Amino acid sequence: MADQIYIGFHPHSIDAQRRIAIPREWRKDAGDDAVFYLLPGRNQTIQVLPKELFEQEILDKVRKVSFANAEKSQALATIGAKASRSSCDKQGRITMTQDLMDHAGLKGEAVMVGSFTTIQIMTPERWNQNGMRTEDVLDQIERIQESGEL
Repeated sequence: MADQIYIGFHPHSIDAQRRIAIPREWRKDAGDDAVFYLLPGRNQTIQVLPKELFEQEILDKVRKVSFANAEKSQALATIGAKASRSSCDKQGRITMTQDLMDHAGLKGEAVMVGSFTTIQIMTPERWNQNGMRTEDVLDQIERIQESGEL
């Protein structure tokens, strides 16, 4: 799979089974059986990682953690308990756990925001609170160009 880039803003409804559709352009490279990992994110969001990124950035590093280290073992158990894995169904929907929905304050409506390598799901109200002015966005782009960091 080529490196998928997630950009854009997509408002969506959440159905009674806690499903939300991943936009077609975000799953085109992954095929119909795309797999995503969902984690609680900062600022009452759900962080959605494609399978490949999850395996490269998290799973490969987690495998190096000693299960004999009590503090790290507890942290991994906590993360594991809060995370979930979801495959897209035929309509491109993933299922969110009730725990993740509660974390993000999601009920019937959500927005999906592309964060380049990941997707964030949040309430429309949270998105409106977090929105940056155009000048702030340009300042961030300038920082990335100059230093390679946000």
